[in-house]
This record gives sequence, structure tokens and C-alpha cells, in this order.
Amino acid sequence: MTALAFVLVIISAFIHSFWNLATKRVSGNLSVMYLGLVFACVVFSPVAIPLAFINPPSMRSFLFIIATGSIHAVYFYSLSRAYQHGDISVVYPVARGTGVAGTALVAAILLREDISSCGALGILLVVAGTILIGFRFKYQRDHYCAVIFALLVGMMIVSYSIVDKLAVSITDPVVYIYGLFLTTTILVTPVMLSKYQVEIAEAWKIYRKYSIIIGIGSMITYLIILYAFRMASVSYIVAAREIAVALGAVMGFVILKEEIRAMKVIGIAAIVLGLIILKMA
Repeated sequence: MTALAFVLVIISAFIHSFWNLATKRVSGNLSVMYLGLVFACVVFSPVAIPLAFINPPSMRSFLFIIATGSIHAVYFYSLSRAYQHGDISVVYPVARGTGVAGTALVAAILLREDISSCGALGILLVVAGTILIGFRFKYQRDHYCAVIFALLVGMMIVSYSIVDKLAVSITDPVVYIYGLFLTTTILVTPVMLSKYQVEIAEAWKIYRKYSIIIGIGSMITYLIILYAFRMASVSYIVAAREIAVALGAVMGFVILKEEIRAMKVIGIAAIVLGLIILKMA
């Protein structure tokens, strides 16, 4: 992985952990997240629409945009449900770690990406750290509901990472990210307006600032990653993003006063070590 790609991923990870903290602050409120999507589309329109006219996406690009928009609709719903049930220091690592392992496997099979032994060790450490953070010996319904939804988020990460890696080679990243968010917003709007009108109005009055953070933060985060996809293997990029897992867990401990367990601390250490090894790869 080039130094520039690694720096972009680290910057993205800081922004990603910040907007996920905002999502947890509102307990995964789906209406707040929906307004965030709308805000992001409105703010990026003046830049993305002219670019789309200057360099129109191909039919193949449109298919990628529809696919990733559909996947992201499931992603945002699952993320909302996960945060309704669990701590950010659990949901975040499980979701992202699943994405790392799954993306590496699928990329090796479908994209024929070559993963070195050093890279494989780094990925395994990230996954091991994720398991340590998410596992508990004592059964707690909310905890395992959160883990199930976090795993679904991870599956969506695998799906959109592969689609987006293929797409950015033929599509302008700014146009692509705008199309992604616009498609997701269009897909979820009928459900939101039919079932959550009261909640949306309340979110607008009370949690508007969180919607702005979530919407703008998530779009900037992933736009940076789309550029990084052009510079390195998707397996390494997705794995390196998991520094955000450690950041998210630390934020959970320090800001939200979540429970500090030995397994969580060891898991965070494994993820950080894995990232160092990945940079060496």
C-alpha cells in the first residue's frame, strides 16, 4: 500500500469514527440518519451535478450506482438497528471486522487480488481483534441482537466494497458517491415518509446537527476511500480502515462511558498491531 493511500485511509477513519459516534449519540435513530442522507445530497449537488454533465457516467456506471445504492440502503438500516441494541465499542468492531475478513476472501476469489503472507497476517489480527471485542460469555439478548445486525452491516461492507472497487476505475468518484447517496435516499424515502413522518419532524427539530454530522461525515469518509481504492488493493484498504474500530471503541470508553473489559482492550491492541503489519505489506 502506498503512503498516500494509507494516509487517506487514516484520515477517513477519523472522520468515520466521529460520525458513528454521532449515530450512537442518537441511539441509531433512523430518521436522523435519513435526514443525514438528504443533507448530504443537497450539499454535494452543486459540485456533483455539473461534473456529471461534463463527464456523463456510462450505462455500466449507472448499474454499479444502483447496486451500491441498494446495498447502502440495507447498510444504513442495519447500522441503525445495531446501535439501538448495542454499544459503539461492540457494534463498530464487529461490523468492520466482518467487512475486513469477507472483503479479503471475496477479493481474492473474484478480483484475483494477491495477498502477501504479511498482509494475510495483518488481516487475521484485525479479524481476531474484532472477535475479542464482540464476544461475551454471558448471554445478553440486546448484546447479541446488536452483534447480529453488526454482522449484517459487515456483509453489506463486503458487497459494496467489491462493487465500488470495480466502479471507480470507470467512474468519477465525486459523481459516483453522489449517485450512491441519491439512490439510497430515493429507495428509503417511500418507507420513511409512510411510517416515520412524526419521527422525521422530531429529528429535524431536535437532532438536526447530528443529521448534518452523519450525512456530510459519511459522504466525505467514503469519497476519500473511493480515491484510495484507485491506489491499492481493496483488501488492504478495507483492512486499514479498521483503525476506526480502535478509535470508535476508545470514544465509547471515554465519551460515552461504556464498559471497559479486558477482551475489548486486547481486541483493540490486536487491531492496531494488524494495521501496522498491513502498512508493512
